[in-house]
Amino acid sequence: MAASFKISGGVDLTRALEELDQKVKKKILRSAVVAGAAVVKKRAKQIAKSKGIEDTGALIRNIAGKGERQRSDTYAQINIGVRHGKPKKGAKNQDDPFYWHMHEFGTSKMAARPFLRPAFEETQQEVIDTMVTRIKQKLEQTNA
Repeated sequence: MAASFKISGGVDLTRALEELDQKVKKKILRSAVVAGAAVVKKRAKQIAKSKGIEDTGALIRNIAGKGERQRSDTYAQINIGVRHGKPKKGAKNQDDPFYWHMHEFGTSKMAARPFLRPAFEETQQEVIDTMVTRIKQKLEQTNA
């Protein structure tokens, strides 16, 4: 599941970032993306709980973000999803994190109860605001 957020138009912010060393810039961008991902993960967990997707807590505990290797100093990326493994032999527990995609997209016998997609859609502006705030904080710390 992927969603992209592009922060642009902040001329002062962009200029301040461009003046930094590449290593420092990458750290700041990574920190901002992690903060934005935390907003989406928190909302996804709230939606999953509200829809009664599970009782064990395994799926909710395993909603996580995984950072991608940063090949550029102009962007950072984190994929948000559900950590899972293969179901244990004989396991029929629908609440196992392995079954998250069945809840998200539904099956031929079960209606979809999405929790990740709505979280992405509902938190877009909050994610951007969080990322901008984090970038500003990190820039202030760097300049201090």
